[in-house]
Amino acid sequence: MEFSKVLATRQSKRWFSDKALPTGLLEELIAQAQQSPSWINSQSIQVTIAKGDKLNAMRKQHAELNHDDNEPSRPYIPFRPISEWEEPAQFNMKGWFGDVQAAMGDEGSAKLAEAGDQLYNAQAVVYLTLPKNYSEWALIDLGLFADTLLLAATDAGLGSIPAYQYVQYPDKLQENLGLDENRVPILGIGLGYADDHEGLNKIHSQRMPLKKMLNILD
Repeated sequence: MEFSKVLATRQSKRWFSDKALPTGLLEELIAQAQQSPSWINSQSIQVTIAKGDKLNAMRKQHAELNHDDNEPSRPYIPFRPISEWEEPAQFNMKGWFGDVQAAMGDEGSAKLAEAGDQLYNAQAVVYLTLPKNYSEWALIDLGLFADTLLLAATDAGLGSIPAYQYVQYPDKLQENLGLDENRVPILGIGLGYADDHEGLNKIHSQRMPLKKMLNILD
């Protein structure tokens, strides 16, 4: 696929079909993501992928945790309410809820919550981990790695979504993924073949006009 088409095509998919992903394809995508830049070639990121029976068990547990008032989410990068973001980020985020309404109607929020309970039915979740005492520069590496992975997945005909739901309960992830105690899960990315008939996949977020976010000094 031409690179410009990959960029234009990629969007977050919030429901996937049950079609399984071959291990070889996942390995190929991670190998491509490894080509992303790394601060002084530190390569602090490690990857653990959950799929098949392992992921299905985690999916069931996640839904239970989401409805357990005694189990608050506490990801390593804390959740920040919309009201605590700067402008125009608040405006953009509120606009996204309008995009959900336009695609899904009044049932949109409930459908999103139900899909989140099921980890969006992803057929593989890629967990990106860093050392517990990671440098903040490693977060930039991780973002670059994640973006390359998302684009590589699109080029391979897959849907993808980086989502808060995947890392809400890091203590459980530590156990389920068999992570070393010195590594922490920072980001999860769901992969699979998008269900094109699902309304959740018709949500299209809008980007700011270029003139509002770009300043060129000459």
